[in-house]
Amino acid sequence: MTIHTLVVGELQENCYVLVNEKKEAILIDPGDEKEKILDFLKPYKVVGILVTHFHPDHVGALKELENFYHLKANQKVEEFHYEVFSNPGHTLDSISFYFPEEKIMFVGDFIFYHTIGRCDLGGDVELMKKSIQKILQTIPLDTILYPGHGRTTKLGQEKVFLEQFL
Repeated sequence: MTIHTLVVGELQENCYVLVNEKKEAILIDPGDEKEKILDFLKPYKVVGILVTHFHPDHVGALKELENFYHLKANQKVEEFHYEVFSNPGHTLDSISFYFPEEKIMFVGDFIFYHTIGRCDLGGDVELMKKSIQKILQTIPLDTILYPGHGRTTKLGQEKVFLEQFL
């Protein structure tokens, strides 16, 4: 699987495109710049759209892309093997997508490089703590995290920062 990052919108949100060997693609968090995303996706058959949470900077282009591809967000995509983790905290609807074979996880605004997502925009600090505990107990520490903004990191690198929050 190949992972492409398109940085879109005013808040520089990471929109991800995952492509398998059959040139089938999943789009994760289409935050903005619909035309940029559509242009990038031309060589691929888009089979799914995944959304980590519904803040505007993560879903700004969602409705138009759902209509264009005749897809609905967060429906299971059989062509890719992943698990969905509920991790409320940043928002009450926050979820992450874990691809165990590749040891990668798309975490939206749940975890960032050396920090966590804000909880004051419709989230909950206590739920964030529970979500962090669950991830640390469930996901291997060598898993690469793909956040909604900024650079990738590994769960093991973030462990000390996450434990400080608990």
